[in-house]
Amino acid sequence: MARSRTCAPDSAARVGATPAQGLVVLVLLAGLALAFSRWPAAAARVGILSVALGFLACGVWRVLLVLCSGHRPPSPPRPRRWPRYTILAALHDEVAVVPQLVARLAAIDYPRDRLEGWLVLEADDLPTIQAVRDSRLPPWLGLILVPPGRPRTKPRAFNHALARVTGELLTVYDAEDAPDPAQLREAAARFAADGRGRLACLQAPLRIRSRGDRPGFLERQFAAEYAALFEVVLPALTRLGLPFPLGGTSNHFRTDVLRAVGGWDAWNVTEDADLGFRLWRRGWRLGVLSRPTWETPPATLE
Repeated sequence: MARSRTCAPDSAARVGATPAQGLVVLVLLAGLALAFSRWPAAAARVGILSVALGFLACGVWRVLLVLCSGHRPPSPPRPRRWPRYTILAALHDEVAVVPQLVARLAAIDYPRDRLEGWLVLEADDLPTIQAVRDSRLPPWLGLILVPPGRPRTKPRAFNHALARVTGELLTVYDAEDAPDPAQLREAAARFAADGRGRLACLQAPLRIRSRGDRPGFLERQFAAEYAALFEVVLPALTRLGLPFPLGGTSNHFRTDVLRAVGGWDAWNVTEDADLGFRLWRRGWRLGVLSRPTWETPPATLE
């Protein structure tokens, strides 16, 4: 079966090294082998010094990110017109979370006549399809069935749904997400305030919602990692004008730009990170939001 990849092959993720990269690696390995065979003591000193300088550079970079993350742009003004907004949420074998997801999406604070939403399911996921049909969906929220095909991935499902999207702006959520009800309004305002018209995507911060008063070890680790990435690293990279890997959820796009770059790479297991760099490679900017999406981490290793 031929791969029905939407994004252009020259911009999709590559597997393996190019011949030039392989040659560089071979030359470096040969040089190291020669140095350690001819001048072992000097080579060892240079190696230790290089590792120390590498750790120092990493430390300086982290300090720079912390300093840059302290500056946050002011809240944008309300746009003159609320653009049409599309929400996509892909589910697979997730019957139990359907009522929760529908309730959280229904709580989103955005003009209902400017809102469109789709729950995207595989056509053979009959239990989840039935659970969605048994739910009381808001009028703006519908169901899209993805026909059989390969690969069976979330980006392929989103690409299938992208053909039916009518919103000027688009965001994606996971089944377990609890987005801040005002997140769409903030994103729409930030896109409208982009005077240069080069802002293509906004990443909302992901935050951990504890299961109880005394979070466990895994919950604390997830919370620390998410805080470091979404509250420090990504805002700093935004201020520096650098690309960053998007999270797997709560990405807000200009739909026309998303289509122009070919959507998601259905054959990429980190399609979100790949898309962030492909947008930047095409000359688009990435940004961050302040309104979070809450997630519940696993409580155990099982």
